[in-house]
This record gives sequence, C-alpha cells and structure tokens, in this order.
Amino acid sequence: MKKTWLLAIVTAMILVVAACSKEEANPSDVDDTASTPPALLTLDTDVSYDAESKQLSTTVSMTNPNEEPVKVTFNSSQRFQMTVMNGDTTVFDYGSEYMFTESIIEETWEPGEKKVFDEVFPLTLEAGDYTVDFVGLAQVDGAPEMAVTDQQTLTVEAAEPPAEEGTSEEPAEEPTEEPSNQPAQTNGAFRDVAIKLNGNAIDVSGYTDVEEFEWSVSDGHNLYAQGAAEVTSGGFTFGVLLDEEPPAGKTLFLEMTPIGGDVASFRIQ
Repeated sequence: MKKTWLLAIVTAMILVVAACSKEEANPSDVDDTASTPPALLTLDTDVSYDAESKQLSTTVSMTNPNEEPVKVTFNSSQRFQMTVMNGDTTVFDYGSEYMFTESIIEETWEPGEKKVFDEVFPLTLEAGDYTVDFVGLAQVDGAPEMAVTDQQTLTVEAAEPPAEEGTSEEPAEEPTEEPSNQPAQTNGAFRDVAIKLNGNAIDVSGYTDVEEFEWSVSDGHNLYAQGAAEVTSGGFTFGVLLDEEPPAGKTLFLEMTPIGGDVASFRIQ
C-alpha cells in the first residue's frame, strides 16, 4: 500500500514538470518567429489651380520610409487616386475619368527612395472652396493592407471682369501655326524625350537603353494612335499622324512601354 501511494506521487510530479516545460517553451517559439512588418510608403501632395488656363496642377510624392528595400506593386499604371470635392459634390474623379493600362507594375524601392508624379488636368472650377483627397495606390509586400491618404484645400477666386477696350482697335495679326515644342521630359527608362505637336502630326525623339518598346497616344478616354518602335544606338525617333487635329485645350498623353517593362507617361499638350 505504501509503495502504491509513492508511485502515484512520483507520477503526478512528472506530469506537472512536463506541463511547465511545455508552457515555458511556447513564448520562446513565438519570439523566434516574430518580425516587424514593413511600413507603407509615405504620401506628400500639393495642388494648385490656374483659373486663366483652367488647369489643375498636382504633385504627388511617395517615399519608402523603411531601412530595407521593399517590393512595391501597382495594379495598373495609375499610381494614385484623386477626388476634387465641392462640399458633398464630386467635381472631378481621376480614376473614373481617365484611362489606365491594366498591367501589374512591380518595383523594388530602396531605403529612402522617393518618386514624384506631376500631373496637369484641364478642369473648369467655379469660384469657391474645394477639398482635394488623395489615396496612394502602392501596395508594399508584407505591410498591413490599409490606405495611405492625404488631403488638400483649394480656394478658387472669382474671375475679374475684363477691362473695357478703347474705341480704336489695331487690326489683329493673323496667327501663324507653329509646332508646339514641349520641354524635354525624362521618365522611367526614357530620357530627354522631346515631343513636337504640329496640327495632327506628332514628332517624338529621345534616348533609352531598351531595344524595343510599344507606344500609344490617348487623352485618358480615347485612344488616338498606337504602335511600336525600335532603338538605334540608344536613340529613337518616330512620328505619329492623328486622323484629325485634337481640339484646343485637349490634353494628350504619350505612353511608352518597354517589352516586359514599366509604363512611362509623357504629356503632349
């Protein structure tokens, strides 16, 4: 009888020790596998409006705040969403009113790397106060799935009435049509891209390290022309002939995409 009680006590002590060992092992296992997820890209924005030319200008900056490189994914060529509100009324919706390529864009951003996206939109705004909301569309691999947003306020002043003209008028000079030369632009794999618009003809030249790329001309809604071009000794030139001259004030965009590469967008007018 005495031996039976002794055996029971020893068995109970072994079970207690095993349970304690199991409980102590769990926290260390969790600590060994725990890691801090990367932070999302930061978003800085600026917006202005030119009432005379009726153009809304935006600057969107995205920065990798992490101390390590991160994998960044965009589900289309649209890098950010922007909405212009007048009170509860939506005046302009960038994502709905413009056209974007559907290809997924994957990039690796180095620590502290910053990219700036400048856009100009033809837009008629009446006098008043507006709110401009921005949403960054970058997805950082391993980061929490949440939106990075920013907001700007914009006040449009009432236009001053035109000054009265004198009784004597000088004959107006006949306008001469000259090519519209845009400053050279650099984006992605393409450098010093020069675009000349003359009526319904567009001349494009620049430099790149890729061997071949596809191009298209659109106004965000309608596709006017598309094709492909080859590169010779790091340079390229090609011409685009539209079916008709685009209306005055219509903003056109040239998109060039290396085979298997990222889309680069350039403003034509």
